[in-house]
Amino acid sequence: MALNRLTVSMSPHAYGNDSVRKIMLWVIIAMLPAFIVSAVFFGIDAIRVNLIAIAACIFFEWTMQKLFFKERKTNSIGDLSAVVTGMLLAFNLPSNLPWWIIIIGAFVAIAIAKMSFGGLGNNPFNPALVGRVFLLISFPVQMTSWPKIQVLNFALTDAETGATPLAIVKEGLKSGQ
Repeated sequence: MALNRLTVSMSPHAYGNDSVRKIMLWVIIAMLPAFIVSAVFFGIDAIRVNLIAIAACIFFEWTMQKLFFKERKTNSIGDLSAVVTGMLLAFNLPSNLPWWIIIIGAFVAIAIAKMSFGGLGNNPFNPALVGRVFLLISFPVQMTSWPKIQVLNFALTDAETGATPLAIVKEGLKSGQ
């Protein structure tokens, strides 16, 4: 029969020379334009949020690895997934957020949403978004107040209200000026 020739196996079914580290590096490279634009629009604070989130995610992944995954021979720090999680978390946070709230979000993202399920590929939810939702529930005021956009420290005018030139002319004609 034809059914005897089929093999049922676990994924992946197509193999390549891509590694997790290489794919995560490409994801980081793909996020660099967004990082640059955030630095242009939100200034040094956007860079600060990114650096704190990335460093905290790496620290918490390393800590969880040492505390709970001692029996694993491979270390997940080198696969850059914590860097991607930190960048994604930072892109979801206001640039004026205090440093300690960023660290709490990184802890929730890595320790609770990622490593408690077994690490990379085993988590049912995106760790960065779990961290964001936790922070949004815990700190709603700080998470919903975004700073004014500034391009290289120049304030942008989104819209200006006031009388239009035709309304000024009309009022001038009515008053006889």
